Amino acid sequence: MVNGTLDPYAEVGDDSFDVLQLRAAEGLELPEAGDAVRGRHFELRRSGINGRPMAMDRVDETVVRGTTEVWTLRNGGDMTHNFHVQDVQFRVLDVDGKRPDPALRGRKDTVAVPVGSTVRIALRFDGPSDPDTAYMYHCHLLSHEDEGMMGQFVVVDKGRRAGAPPGHAGH
Repeated sequence: MVNGTLDPYAEVGDDSFDVLQLRAAEGLELPEAGDAVRGRHFELRRSGINGRPMAMDRVDETVVRGTTEVWTLRNGGDMTHNFHVQDVQFRVLDVDGKRPDPALRGRKDTVAVPVGSTVRIALRFDGPSDPDTAYMYHCHLLSHEDEGMMGQFVVVDKGRRAGAPPGHAGH
């Protein structure tokens, strides 16, 4: 009390409580190439990926939930492409057949692929599965996306097939 009135800043009691506890994992779990059930190849050019510009009504790849794949990214274009995969964090296995620099050895969702280079990545698809909801892989430069340098993949449960995403005008 201060001058006979209650002090609003005085500690009356402990009314705090814990609402969140974060626990770090012992180690960083990265996908291993040896666990891959499939490999895929992606030729990166401004005109499209694997020679095809983006089409919203087309599923380009279907992956099985809970599996690991190795994707080979080859830049046959005229400038560096920053390859991004939605809903997945991946491991860079090698760049032009060599061990990646230290900055590339952790979890990634985007990797720069220089002109004339090949980058191999290992991806594990642990996110939700839905045969009708597509994720994107694309060059992370907006002007390249606008030119069609994107593709779509769906994650399905084992034994399921891709559905048909609704078509869209533009992206």
